[in-house]
Amino acid sequence: MKVGAFWSLMAGHRDMRRLWLGETAAAFGTFFFDIAVMWYVFVRTGSGLDTGIVAVAAFLPMVALGPWFGALADRTHRRRLMVWSNVGSAALAAALTITVGLGAQAIWPVYVVTALLGAAAALYDPARAGIFPEIVPPEELMAANALFHTSRQVARVVGSTVGGVVIAVAGAAATMSADVLAFGAAAALVAGVHYAYPSAPADDSGRGPGRTRMTEDLGEAWRWIRQRPVLLVMSAIGMVSNIALGPANVLAPMLIRQSFHATATALGIFDAAIGAGIIAGGVVIGMLTLDRLGLSLTVALAVEGMGLALVALSPAPWTADLGNLLLGIGLVTANAPGATMMQTLVPAGLRGRVNSLVGMMSALAIPITYGAVGVVGDAIGAHASYGLAAVLMAGCVLAALAVKDIRAFRLSAHAAPVAAPAAAHGVDVP
Repeated sequence: MKVGAFWSLMAGHRDMRRLWLGETAAAFGTFFFDIAVMWYVFVRTGSGLDTGIVAVAAFLPMVALGPWFGALADRTHRRRLMVWSNVGSAALAAALTITVGLGAQAIWPVYVVTALLGAAAALYDPARAGIFPEIVPPEELMAANALFHTSRQVARVVGSTVGGVVIAVAGAAATMSADVLAFGAAAALVAGVHYAYPSAPADDSGRGPGRTRMTEDLGEAWRWIRQRPVLLVMSAIGMVSNIALGPANVLAPMLIRQSFHATATALGIFDAAIGAGIIAGGVVIGMLTLDRLGLSLTVALAVEGMGLALVALSPAPWTADLGNLLLGIGLVTANAPGATMMQTLVPAGLRGRVNSLVGMMSALAIPITYGAVGVVGDAIGAHASYGLAAVLMAGCVLAALAVKDIRAFRLSAHAAPVAAPAAAHGVDVP
């Protein structure tokens, strides 16, 4: 791709442009909100465990509800699910902003709202997974994935950096309020996306007693996944790599405040560094024409491991920022090939269910792990926890190298558009 390819991609696809604008707006508000919540909880409790519970609350709905929402997304108007998810997220962010602003002493409302926001995200993600390959041409999926991921991290740089400053100046509640406006804008933009959604559900007559439509839909998707071991191995790698990213998602306040004795502004810079790395990596990967996506994924995992190791060995915030920068480069260069591999492998009528099931397997360990990361961080400190994470990421690299179907995956062998099953014909809707 040329340097201006991102702009050309946006200008040439109206629906993708609206989706991009909506998701970027939501990302901006989310990173404002997240850094405020993490800082608020840690300052009030001083506990890595309590901070970890926030992450646990966010990921539990993905595991518990994700598959069912995936089945719903394959049978329902996907765009409407995405709009209602954004509307619900705006209302939830408003509720917590008011609660914190009124000076409530209890921490449990943070956990409840975070869990409900996680449920809204679990509804949005499979619906979005079903829409995305339908509004982006197959030959441009790699560039589009890089664009969306990179844009999200531009929002992360701005949201995290400015959010840290706003926390220091105006407090957590004022910082959280940005999420309300962001999700409202996202809902309005996504509402204008055109796409082909599944027509009336297939007839359910003949199903045995006690067998629900969604249960059988999920069974169909699981059987499809089991016949493709590459998806199972990728899910396992995703699970372990998510565990390895635990310290980066949970222990950043501990690292900045306790290990480096720095302020919320330093936390914002540290968190923004990972976003800057993703921006740099996204621009580079968007300019390349990659065919060996499996090998690209493997190299990217290795870069993530090096970034975690550098943070673990850092004597000062600026070297930890460099480690987070490297981690960000690895994240985007792993995400774009991995997402493209999934999108080219999965039929249109199965995307919601397969995405949610694979996502559930990848995220299965996160609720428990993030709580454990808090315990481990309290016991051995943030630096040592980052070191353990680097070792886990090295294991992911070895696993990817050991599996030929990942190591030798070529986009050119899978680039043809995948037809939807006969029962899921599309109907074009404004």
